[in-house]
Amino acid sequence: MFAEGDFISHGTNGVCRVAGFTQMDVPGTGQKKEYYILKPVYDSNATVYSPVESGDTLKCRRILTEAEAKKLIGEIPVLKPIQARDRKELDEKCKQAISSGQCSEWVRVIKTLWEDKKARVEQGKKMTAASERFLKQAEEKLHGELAVSLGLGKQEMETYICGVLETVK
Repeated sequence: MFAEGDFISHGTNGVCRVAGFTQMDVPGTGQKKEYYILKPVYDSNATVYSPVESGDTLKCRRILTEAEAKKLIGEIPVLKPIQARDRKELDEKCKQAISSGQCSEWVRVIKTLWEDKKARVEQGKKMTAASERFLKQAEEKLHGELAVSLGLGKQEMETYICGVLETVK
């Protein structure tokens, strides 16, 4: 269970701060269920109510600590890109990696699609729409979480990670 003030990674809403707890009626049961009141860090107007007892369905977890974030950044050069036989398999693997909720998987998606983009540009082609979408999702999730973990702005984090990725062969 998370405590008030904790920063968590919430499946579809990204990094959120636990603002408190509330009880809500479960329709048709006459029972109440406890919910987290979550405030997405990058959407100040939003409030999310997430069941405390939701299991793994929403992929909620504490965000990386500062030490874990720094370790992950240091591992970027050695994290292996995603391997796939064809575009359809690549799209499916990227989708699974993004929905895993794991920062290291988001890095793998980003590395894979950066390499793919570079190869396609050399052939005079553009990225596919699906690849662009997956790249944007992975970058948004990774940069957002690392920025909060390291106490940086999201744009600063994006610039820093881009610099790290540009040095990787």
